[in-house]
Amino acid sequence: MKTFFITAIVLLLSFSLNAQSNESIAIGKKEIIFSKVLNENIKIWVYTPSNTSQNVIPEKRYPVVYVLDGDAHFYSTVGTIQQLSQANGNGVLPEMIVVAIENTNRFRDLVPSYNINKPNPFVEFLSTELIPYVDTNYPTAPYRLLVGHSLGGLTAIDILTNKSSLFNAYIAIDPSMWYNNEMYLKNTRAQLPKQNMSGKKLFIGTANTLPKGMTFSQLKTDTSIETQHIRSIFKLDTFLKSNTNGLFYAQKYYETERHNTVPLISEYDGLRFIFDFYFLDLSEKDFTDSSASIASTLKVHYAKVSEKMGYKIAAPEGLINYLAYDALGKTHFDKAGALFKLSVEWYPQSSNVYDSYADYLVAVKDTTNAITNYKKALEIKNDPSTLGKLNALINKKTFTYSTDYLKKFSGTYTLVAFNLDMKLEIRDDKLWAIVPGQADSEFLPISENVFTVKGQQGYTITFEIKGEKPKSFTSVQPNGTFEAVFKTK
Repeated sequence: MKTFFITAIVLLLSFSLNAQSNESIAIGKKEIIFSKVLNENIKIWVYTPSNTSQNVIPEKRYPVVYVLDGDAHFYSTVGTIQQLSQANGNGVLPEMIVVAIENTNRFRDLVPSYNINKPNPFVEFLSTELIPYVDTNYPTAPYRLLVGHSLGGLTAIDILTNKSSLFNAYIAIDPSMWYNNEMYLKNTRAQLPKQNMSGKKLFIGTANTLPKGMTFSQLKTDTSIETQHIRSIFKLDTFLKSNTNGLFYAQKYYETERHNTVPLISEYDGLRFIFDFYFLDLSEKDFTDSSASIASTLKVHYAKVSEKMGYKIAAPEGLINYLAYDALGKTHFDKAGALFKLSVEWYPQSSNVYDSYADYLVAVKDTTNAITNYKKALEIKNDPSTLGKLNALINKKTFTYSTDYLKKFSGTYTLVAFNLDMKLEIRDDKLWAIVPGQADSEFLPISENVFTVKGQQGYTITFEIKGEKPKSFTSVQPNGTFEAVFKTK
């Protein structure tokens, strides 16, 4: 029974949305915070990865994307990030928190101060109120992005110019650099060369706002108001290409997009540009090779990611666990051992890493160290499956059971994450799992109400019993944890 019940490796790197029938789908929530700076209530829309992840890690911290004109761009931003960080096994982007701000007075908020030496009240709200509030109330990591469209794009460029330390990366979508006779464009050209932009990233997405029939060669000599918007963006582009001052910069022109259609594709391309270092591009050889080199590959890659992000980032525990058990199942012991040890090194507070490492030690017949690691796992979490494995080693005997005992668990169960029914039935005095589209597998008892999957490494199924009947079971597997609810006999 290949885990509930996924065969494609891409699906083992992350998990799909909770999707149960007759339930609403929530991707975020709205909050109201009072701003002393602006003297009004500000509404924010907040998405956290736990809203759409089935593999929630309570201690994990996330970069934050701040989105201007948030009510217009919240859904597209969340969708893009979720698709590229969770869905279909994608790990192109890190999982991120999204904080979208409703700008009730756009010209007050998103037009920089006429006096460049006087702080913009909205920027002051961001720096002294909103960001501290989010950092206090959400599991944030020290990496922030700002996304703005039109006047919001102008604000993004202005913050980069005058207060660049506020964010690590910026996406300015068709920014209104023409505003106030290009005053803020002129300020950027004057001020940015004086700043240290080392490590900062900027992506500008430019829409096609040319008058119909006009060519770029004609634009070069045009001075009409109608073309000032696009001309001002290209002026900024020309300047930035020769005055990056440590800034990582990219601009893309979208010939078939207009001002109001360009945000979605710009968000996508901007995020791909900003996190071009993030994706772990494993080859087929990494999965089939029996050597321990993949552990070194993971270390090198995540050291680079950590350097770019400015804080320590490790490969997901579930990914390492899957790769390690896959190697163990193939008797690639050097590879499995290196990966299990890496998991212990990176996640020393997790009971699962010691339990999994102990499984490896049992396989290589290192009973003494296996017992030590099962005990370490139990010190962190009193798990019945770990205790069962430890007792089996110490007492040198297996859990005994009868056919009547197995019958207690038979029946139909619903796999919660997939809204899929499966059956447990007695066949030849053994308990078999029947899942649509999968080969039948035997549930083998290892302790009271705890089973493993015969012939598989790293699977522990723990039943919750109410009275004399099963209520549900939890399957802890190399690719995550899955719940099933008892439906009927």
